[in-house]
Amino acid sequence: MLTNGKKHSAETFLTLGVFGIFAILAVLLTLMGARAYRRIAGRMDENNALRSSLSYVANKVRAGDHAGGVSLEIRGDLETLCLSETAEGETYETLLFFADGWLREYAAVAGAARELSPDSGEKIVELAGFSMEQEGDTLRLAAEAKGGASMELTVAVRSEGGLVS
Repeated sequence: MLTNGKKHSAETFLTLGVFGIFAILAVLLTLMGARAYRRIAGRMDENNALRSSLSYVANKVRAGDHAGGVSLEIRGDLETLCLSETAEGETYETLLFFADGWLREYAAVAGAARELSPDSGEKIVELAGFSMEQEGDTLRLAAEAKGGASMELTVAVRSEGGLVS
């Protein structure tokens, strides 16, 4: 027959064992949840970068959609979307291009940025790749995030004269 002290010791050991197992499982569950959260947050950031870049360029094209206002050009060695606008007799250009892992925007008086360098302009969104391709009067935009996901968007230029070649 067990003595009262040995019985009490066995119950304490069993209670501590159950508590220890619970604590270990709680920590493991928390670590798994944190890992899942990081993975989901990373995908959301990637998706946000893709959607933001495509929406930004599409909205710029729509805003600058007037006769002769949208063109694809090579400036320096960079593929550039040129959006021109005339205000008070002066023509201005907004140039959108991808360089050094960033979608960038550069605004200047027309002709001032004939030789565009990769570090010109303001950084808009960090990406792994961004391309623009003319298909008639439509502009096909493709963005690739750092994680490898990609997304495409086609924007129609509706103004008379369409997309300038």
